[in-house]
Amino acid sequence: MYDNPDPKSFYRPYHSTVDRVMGECSVFLGIPYALPPTFEGRFKPPRLHRGWQLLQAVDYGPACPQPVRYTGVTKGITDMDEDCLYLNIFSPKTGAGVAQKYPVMVYIHGGEFIRGASNLFQGHILASFYDVVVVTINYRLGALGFLSTGDENSPGNYGILDQVMALRWIYDNIEFFNGDRESITLFGPGAGAGSAGLLMVAPQTKNIVKRVIAQSGAALADWTLIQDKYRAQNTSRVLGQLLGCSIESSWKLVNCLRTGRSFYELGNAEFPPQVGTFPWGPVLDHNFTVPADDWYEGWREKDWKFLTQPPEYLIRQGHFNRGLQYMTGVTTQEAALFVGQNESLAPYYEIDAKFFDQKIREHVFRYNYTLNPNGVYEAIKYMYTYWPDPNNSTVIREQYINMLSDLYFRAPVDKMVKLLLEQRVPVYIYVLNTTVEALNYPQWRKYPHNIEHYFLTGAPFMDIEFFPKREHLQRNMWTDNDRNMSHFFMQTYSNFARYGNPTPQQVLGIHFQRAYQGELRYLNINTTFNSSILLNYRQTECAFWTQYLPTVIGVLVPTYPPTTEFWWEPKEPLQIAFWTMSVACFSLIVLVVICCIMWRNAKRYTKFTIAITRKRPIIDI
Repeated sequence: MYDNPDPKSFYRPYHSTVDRVMGECSVFLGIPYALPPTFEGRFKPPRLHRGWQLLQAVDYGPACPQPVRYTGVTKGITDMDEDCLYLNIFSPKTGAGVAQKYPVMVYIHGGEFIRGASNLFQGHILASFYDVVVVTINYRLGALGFLSTGDENSPGNYGILDQVMALRWIYDNIEFFNGDRESITLFGPGAGAGSAGLLMVAPQTKNIVKRVIAQSGAALADWTLIQDKYRAQNTSRVLGQLLGCSIESSWKLVNCLRTGRSFYELGNAEFPPQVGTFPWGPVLDHNFTVPADDWYEGWREKDWKFLTQPPEYLIRQGHFNRGLQYMTGVTTQEAALFVGQNESLAPYYEIDAKFFDQKIREHVFRYNYTLNPNGVYEAIKYMYTYWPDPNNSTVIREQYINMLSDLYFRAPVDKMVKLLLEQRVPVYIYVLNTTVEALNYPQWRKYPHNIEHYFLTGAPFMDIEFFPKREHLQRNMWTDNDRNMSHFFMQTYSNFARYGNPTPQQVLGIHFQRAYQGELRYLNINTTFNSSILLNYRQTECAFWTQYLPTVIGVLVPTYPPTTEFWWEPKEPLQIAFWTMSVACFSLIVLVVICCIMWRNAKRYTKFTIAITRKRPIIDI
């Protein structure tokens, strides 16, 4: 750590001859919070860890299996294994005397539920200078974390149940690390924000979660919780076909994936789902019985099920911590991430009208708008066409980014805000309209999804060795705006974790205001000294996705159920044994009946022959 983040300290390279400012915190890495989810534990909820005598907590645990294109030394993920349920704790340095309890900030990484790792978020600066305990966690990803067949063979939600187990561990043990168990804040981007929203209403964790900071995501997003079980089944079948497993029944599929495929194969399997945009995610638990198993010590039967009702219903019914406080924000170019990842657009990333039309039609097809596909296409096309100049490629790219940003991030966030305001939950909103100047991004993606990561980790004040080499960070690259914005984010986030208000006092001249029903105030963050409170961000566009479009669709047709499963197909070993014995017994009975019939016929024939012989007349010749 090279600088004190607080600008008032004047510890900046050009203000002071001090070359290095030391911040101190205690770091505990690679703490297992559950037993390894391997062998019998694959495709099952996490198991309670049995504890340890002495642990060398000096190295990060392995990342959970994920596609190899996201891993490697240059990308910050050097180790990957199925044994990955570890967490890391960054605790402020305490002086002599009575130990002080600090607010706890639990970071849940994003990555569309298929990638990411806890070691990518460095909590040193937050803990050292802002007096909060920072915890980062791993959870199972992709098929290993979210494979669901919609029945008892693989209910799904293993990754989100990992988060539940981690939260329970934190609640039970964080006081030993100077954390306040009654002041736990969840924060994270994208899938992390969606997960935080689900954990805030889940029966197992709702009383643990005091505050949530949802960065560019919400529990009400379509990709956060899959409510159509046939959609989840369909994705699992696509994976089975890809890996060469039988899809005749859910038991055969799960058994093949559990015993016949390595974690590397399962983690590296990438494919577009037939329904929806992202293949994996938490699912709504349906009405089926999960068999009890002593192997899962510490879990009650109801704990196997994560959510049996949608989060919208639970919030309306008040099923959350009554002291809940909520903070959320989006950026002005969220979906620039997807454009940048599309290699077919490289190197100029230009988008024309034909490409835009194709993507709208793909969206209509993927979401099964079969009742009125053309009407849905025309509505989206009308909403996001720049009518003064429809063929301007620069504006088409901007509108394409806006369309995806509204669909995946802004509309769900807006819906969540309004729902919480109805329940009188204090809500604070920001819209990030500034960038990391040191990264020198092109104009069309200056404010992408999760740009806050560099600010929240205190990157301008950290040794570059803590960050992946692919990012090409240098110590002298940061500008004054980068440093000030980093301090602003760390100060407001830690303030919210401590007080439930990001700015009880102004931070660099900026003050948040609460949002209210009908008056959705948000902080428009340009730069630290050029930000302002505005009202009702993109209400028309958000209402288009949440209110208007459903009326055009009529009824969202669910995914069609698989057609290869029949009532008589075996799904479990006991059923296989039962049907095997039944067929054998039936065959034996048929064989006995046939033998009896043949014996009876043979006996009749013998008697008839004897009778004829006795009655035959004697003829002399």
